[in-house]
Amino acid sequence: SVLSVSDHICGMPSNQPRFIFSRIIGGEEAVPYSWPWQVSVQISDEHICGGAVLAKEWVVTAAHSLSLDGVDHAGLVFCIRHPHPYKSDLSLCLSVKQYIIHPSFNKTTMDSDIALLQLAEPLEFNPYVGPVCLPAKEEAVQPSRVCVITGWGAHEADREKGRKLHQLEVPILVLDTCQSYYINLPSKVTQRMICAGFPLEEGKDSCTGDSGGPLVCPSEDNSGFYTLHGITSWGLGCGEKSYPGVYTNVGVFVDWIKHSVNSSGMYEKNN
Repeated sequence: SVLSVSDHICGMPSNQPRFIFSRIIGGEEAVPYSWPWQVSVQISDEHICGGAVLAKEWVVTAAHSLSLDGVDHAGLVFCIRHPHPYKSDLSLCLSVKQYIIHPSFNKTTMDSDIALLQLAEPLEFNPYVGPVCLPAKEEAVQPSRVCVITGWGAHEADREKGRKLHQLEVPILVLDTCQSYYINLPSKVTQRMICAGFPLEEGKDSCTGDSGGPLVCPSEDNSGFYTLHGITSWGLGCGEKSYPGVYTNVGVFVDWIKHSVNSSGMYEKNN
């Protein structure tokens, strides 16, 4: 069973994703409408980071995306873009009623890098817009499992952010192994984080503009459901050898998410 903060079936794309390269840097263009929970968080029509739909009024993203110095949060606008290969981006923009940054977020260590956005008006769920599933509390995603990151971020560290949604399959790494890659940053990789990527290869990673976006893992029974296990958080460079991507471990924060959205009374279990 999976957790949902929505009365809508979660984690099930109407258009199942397809992977050609099976390896967004080093990734590939996503099939239209295959990641219906992916959103763009924008300020003054400018994409600043990604996010994922949890319910009609709730989006989860990275705290560091909202704690930028000089950001006018009163102008924060959250926007859904439907990636379409033949048409210009289709957008539905909704203003943010409030944002909740995790109280333990530390912008120096990037620990507890998670935030929630409550929308001023609810989304309309349809085959192209829908929620992602949450993991069970403290549910661990096993190392070597292959999950997916998505985003409109730069395809190389110094390039403009992408206009079409990209996807990349990445293996989950053992946390201690990940810490060994970041040995010059002792204790920075914590139990509240997940590592994923290709540390022995260059050019396959999440990058600038992908922050806050989802790392989702397919159901192990191949039923087509996806669960949100990570939120793109930090790393050194983009796609650099020996520096895998680091993601917020969503399973650790399930109770906080439930508590934060509890007033909406929209928590239920989908079997």
